[in-house]
Amino acid sequence: MNSFAKAHKVRSVSLGADVSLSYISFAGAQTYIAPNSSDSSSQGLSVFLASASTLFLLLSVVRIWKLRSNSIKVVSNHQNLVKIILSLLYLAVNLLCLLHVLIGAQNPRNISTVTASISLIAACSLCLLSFLEHTRSICPSTLIILYLLSSSVGHIIQLSIPAYQSQNVEIQGFRLAQVCLELAFLITECRSKSSFLKPQYQDLSPEETASVLGRTFFSWINPVLVKGNGKILNHADLPAVDGKLSSESLRKNILLAWDRRVKPESRSTLPLVLLRCLSTPFMAAILPRLSLIVFRYSQTVLISLTIRFVRRPGDDRGDGYWLVLAALTVYLGLAISTAVYQHRLNRLKVIIRGSLVGLIYHRSLEVESGKHEDGNAVTLLNTDVESIDSAGAMFHETWAQFLEVLIGTALLARQIGWLSPVPLFIIFLCSRMSRYVAKHLQSRQKAWNIATQRRLAMITSMLSSTKSMKMLGLTESMKSKITALRNEEIQTSKKLRWMMVAYNASANALGIFAPVVTLVLSAILVMNKYGRGLDTETVFTTTALLAMVTHPANMVMTIIPRAIASMANFERIQNYLLESSRNDQRLPLPSATDRPDDHARLPAVLLENVTIQPNSKSNPILQGINLKIERGALVMCAGRVGTGKTTLAKAVLGEFRPSSGRVSISTKRVALCSQVPWLPSGSIKEVIRDSSTFLDENIQWYETVIDVCGLRTDIENLPDGDSTQIGSRGLNLSGGQRQRLALARAIYARCDVVVLDDPFSALDGKTEGHVVESLLGPQGILKKMGTTVFMVTNSSQYFHLADEVIVLGDSTIQTRGTWEELKGDLNQIAKIQMTEAEARQDIPSDRDMVKLKAQVRSTEDAAEDLTRKTGDFALYGYYFKSVGMSNVVLLMCFAALYSFFLTFSQFWLKWWTESRLNQTWFYMGGYLIIAFIAWLATSCQAWATDIVIATKSGAVLHDRLLSAIIGAPLSYFSETDIGVILNRFGQDIQLVDKQLPSALQSIFVRKSPLSNSKVFKLSMQAALLFSLQKILILTLPFCSAIVYVVQRLYLRTSRQLRFIELESRSAVYSSFLETVEGTATIRAFGWQREFEQENVRRMDESQKPFYILLCLQRWLNIVLDLIIASIATCVIGLAVYLRGTTTGAEVGVALNLILVANSTLLKLVENWTSLEISLGAISRLRSTVSETPQEDKLWETSVPPASWPSSGLIEVENVTVSYNSNAVALRCISMKIPAGQKLLICGRTGSGKSTILLTLLHLLDCQNGSIKIDGIDISQVPRSILRQQCFITVPQDPFVFVDASLRFNIDASETLSDDIIIAALEKTHLWGHFSIHWKDQHGRDSPLHDINDSYIKNLNPLDLQLSAFPILSSGQMQLLSLARAILRTQLETTYSDQTSPSTSSAQPKRILLLDEATSSLDPETDSIMQDVIRKEFTERGHTVIAISHRLSVPSPGSSNAMAWIKEGRIERMGSLEDVMSSNNLGLED
Repeated sequence: MNSFAKAHKVRSVSLGADVSLSYISFAGAQTYIAPNSSDSSSQGLSVFLASASTLFLLLSVVRIWKLRSNSIKVVSNHQNLVKIILSLLYLAVNLLCLLHVLIGAQNPRNISTVTASISLIAACSLCLLSFLEHTRSICPSTLIILYLLSSSVGHIIQLSIPAYQSQNVEIQGFRLAQVCLELAFLITECRSKSSFLKPQYQDLSPEETASVLGRTFFSWINPVLVKGNGKILNHADLPAVDGKLSSESLRKNILLAWDRRVKPESRSTLPLVLLRCLSTPFMAAILPRLSLIVFRYSQTVLISLTIRFVRRPGDDRGDGYWLVLAALTVYLGLAISTAVYQHRLNRLKVIIRGSLVGLIYHRSLEVESGKHEDGNAVTLLNTDVESIDSAGAMFHETWAQFLEVLIGTALLARQIGWLSPVPLFIIFLCSRMSRYVAKHLQSRQKAWNIATQRRLAMITSMLSSTKSMKMLGLTESMKSKITALRNEEIQTSKKLRWMMVAYNASANALGIFAPVVTLVLSAILVMNKYGRGLDTETVFTTTALLAMVTHPANMVMTIIPRAIASMANFERIQNYLLESSRNDQRLPLPSATDRPDDHARLPAVLLENVTIQPNSKSNPILQGINLKIERGALVMCAGRVGTGKTTLAKAVLGEFRPSSGRVSISTKRVALCSQVPWLPSGSIKEVIRDSSTFLDENIQWYETVIDVCGLRTDIENLPDGDSTQIGSRGLNLSGGQRQRLALARAIYARCDVVVLDDPFSALDGKTEGHVVESLLGPQGILKKMGTTVFMVTNSSQYFHLADEVIVLGDSTIQTRGTWEELKGDLNQIAKIQMTEAEARQDIPSDRDMVKLKAQVRSTEDAAEDLTRKTGDFALYGYYFKSVGMSNVVLLMCFAALYSFFLTFSQFWLKWWTESRLNQTWFYMGGYLIIAFIAWLATSCQAWATDIVIATKSGAVLHDRLLSAIIGAPLSYFSETDIGVILNRFGQDIQLVDKQLPSALQSIFVRKSPLSNSKVFKLSMQAALLFSLQKILILTLPFCSAIVYVVQRLYLRTSRQLRFIELESRSAVYSSFLETVEGTATIRAFGWQREFEQENVRRMDESQKPFYILLCLQRWLNIVLDLIIASIATCVIGLAVYLRGTTTGAEVGVALNLILVANSTLLKLVENWTSLEISLGAISRLRSTVSETPQEDKLWETSVPPASWPSSGLIEVENVTVSYNSNAVALRCISMKIPAGQKLLICGRTGSGKSTILLTLLHLLDCQNGSIKIDGIDISQVPRSILRQQCFITVPQDPFVFVDASLRFNIDASETLSDDIIIAALEKTHLWGHFSIHWKDQHGRDSPLHDINDSYIKNLNPLDLQLSAFPILSSGQMQLLSLARAILRTQLETTYSDQTSPSTSSAQPKRILLLDEATSSLDPETDSIMQDVIRKEFTERGHTVIAISHRLSVPSPGSSNAMAWIKEGRIERMGSLEDVMSSNNLGLED
């Protein structure tokens, strides 16, 4: 031993003795290893067994007392009899052992007699406890299992030590019988009782009914592995999860904790609420984490003891036996404590996730109307919750790693003395970078989150309005806008990524240079002071301890920035939770039971001097409103667009809080049918009935509602009747069908008060007449039920049915009275009505009616994933191409360099310890150079991974996905749930951005202290280990086979679980989106509780695969840890057995390798699996890109001249169109529309009117016939050119993006000047709405044109987000669409015939298409809009095609034409006067 080691000999021996005591005590001994210690070891084992029996006896008394009052939980079974027999046999054997000890004992008070006596008493207690536990507990007894386990282990050790082997055969026979009975009893006790539990306990999860060993080693999950390996898993195949993880209980607890939060709120409010709510699961991880620290540091003591044993001469084989036993204890304890600790963290992760989602969902039902944005809410679930759910792990790792650093430093001081602070000094230097990162990380993480949120919000809006977007020809503009947002997101992420690259370089410098600098300084000190080289034991023990110090320090520096970044996520969620709530201040009115004689005159709704003003700076929307609606009365509200009709309806619903005055209502459960009907996904029957409080099977009432709402024929003609899935937002239904479905839902609910907000705008005259008469007529169903109705409408033909008509204007009620009193003052609207008496024959109205069943899609995805082989090179190739092969090669080169030099340093250290003193400087220099190259390589690969690969792959794959989705035909969006598509843009792209590059580099390279270079590093470690212990090569095939089988079983099942989890998560997102959109409807009906329960159900379905997948990862963890424990024990066993043939340096290197090899092997399999799971995202993205049909066809290459269409002549010849083979929409349509003509297309709902427009826009393909515009066949023209250059469309559904600017919403090209845009807004009477709000906000009275240029640039209202303005009514949004159409006539043609780019400078005469463009307008505004259309389009020679159920009364001499569509055919076409004056058609006022 060198001088430096001798100088510290006393400390080292003392340390070794102290720690060896703790390890040997795990095996049952009481003294540390010493020669000839068999007798003391035997006594120590006896004390251990006596202590275990005493502790069991005390605890069993408490447990028996608790079980005595419990009910019996099992049915009669044979296992109880087996346990009784085994317990009696065990009692008999203990009795025989005691008698034999008493007979042969010279001293009846010796330790053996005491142990045998206590064991007999414990066996008696075991008999009673076993019976009670079996009958009155749902799971095997933890106390019995732990006692039998400790007792059997102690007895096995007793039988193997020389002191017992020298005893007579009889006592050994008793002990052997005792061990056999203990093991048999243990096996029997560990069996689950799930098969014979009583029926009320049969639904418990297998984890709850598993034994403590089953829960520790995760054997309860084996059936899932078997199923996953043999079949395609679906949600029904998954077992139940622990009831403590139920979303319902989590939601209740977090809501209670949030309501009790400390006020005023601070940034830490939400984290503290979570901590208080989840204190029990949060604290549960502390004890196993402390155990993990003990076992981790035990490895360094084990290394020291093993090297000392190998170097010490002598034949003390007994010490070697205890050394092997200690190794087995240490590594087994390490595996178990790691598994238990990680499982506790996983449960905490699931609990945090479930709690936050429940809290956010509950909050979404209370947010003030108009305050939420769909994309923002989804981002909270998609990004913020996913980042926060690991907060518990970050906290526990932080305190534990701090503790490990302190312990490691203390142990290091025992080895190298005053040099032990050197690693702390290096940690301090590296922490400067960590401090900088912590200071700036939150702002950059927040900026990245905001950029992601903006992109997802825009995509969500796009997917919600795909039909309108395509009709407007805005696909390229939307693609450019989203691509710009994506590029902005990537550039924002780079700011964070560069910071993390610098941080990783700093953190890796700590891990690499701390051991090197410390050992070099130690070598210099020893060489100069003692004239000797480093001692082998000191070097390798110090190396192990340095790893134990630097790794937790690295982890702390990694976790702190992540924790600070998560605070940004906490802040975003907390801000959402603290947004202004809907404050329902409606007062209750006396009920009918209070005043039965005066029931008819009692008010149902009473508004007294109500004023509604959004804020103090803006003008009031309504002012001084007084309105009394008596019970059973029908009140109709009319008025111009923007006068506050919908606002008044929302005030009745309690959505708007009055600034002054009060609103009273007889019931807060109000049926609502809004202007834009909100319909959740599901079948027609489910939408009408499922959320109703009338849960009984009232078929007669349901059939009545179907009839009065005119849905009978529609349902009969649908492929699946009322089981037809309506699709996301009712996409599979026409506009009229959606409105009637919402109306049917309102009627079915049988509320006392009904609010109808322009519910008939999308209905044709005949259908509307039937529905109105059936509902509101003198014999209507609402009249018969005495229902109070408040209806917003501008259809004056039904005003005569009202008990009172009120007309709004100038923020107040301008006119009120009966129809007889007001009919001379109100303009009338004409509505076309079919008068023939024949039965209506509506055809199926829309796309392929595909049932959107998530389970089917999940199964299909899992089946597809199973067909993909592990390591699918085509998939890797697809990803590598998006990255760039040169970048991948560069990454692997850095990986190889790092792994080689990092592992080679162990060889270098071995050679150094065996070298001569005069070579010390050479080895020191080489050691420093090797470390520097390794650090440089890992820093370069961090740059390649984060800056190059992540950003490039994210941009390329997102662009491919966006191009595929935005170019898909309309039918694709009716067949695919929006949640699934959002998952591609959200979850899968997030995997590409964050997890996939990390998983890729984790396989080959080392990016951060959290990951190691796996393939290269493990290969180097294995080669070095087998070169040092060549006999271990024999275990290589065995270990490789186990790892291969384990990885294959795990990967096959985990991939399926991942798919199920993604699909169930999509359902949660879809449900959340639907709830946010329909909050007003849900609150009106009082359905909050029902929808929260639905969210709980969906969340439970999502949590189940998520939790089982986490448990499966822990199963993998403990299996691999047990493999490493076996290898480590073999290494120490070989060192003991082959002592004299191996050196201390070789043993030190081998054990230091094992110190990190377990984590390397585990991380290799985990990261390989993570890579495969992440590649599942690539697989889904590739499948989406390759399998999503594209509407553009190869033959559509004819680019028309820039002036096309020059006149607007339309020729339709024998066109047949169908959505599918069973639903022909248009049959042999032929018509010729002269240039400049205005054609009105009319017909009943579902007759095919909108289909004609979709066909003209080439959103639907013609099966037969052709369409020519100015002689050019549109089937040959690229569709984007057709929609942008040939048509100007005003769709039925308003197309707006609240997260985009006002300018983008009306001029997507963003090329027109402010003056042109303002002029268009003034023509549609909208500029006042926007400019007044802008002036209110900024306090300016001068018009925009008078403001200086710099102020305009900074505060131009056109550049404000649309969400910054007051909410637009449906009529105002239709006017906004008209303003967009006016601006389209100002745009230059962006496409031209390449052969003659300048043949004509004339602007094309674009054709105007109007799809129910005036459905939500009052008569006066409708007249203004018609005048704008006439001046801006008709008089300028534009051809106009309008679909409408209503029109202003035509003026004499009008040249308008009209076509009547019935059952997909043109029944009559001609001049407007001729068609309307025919016998079949007429105007109804």
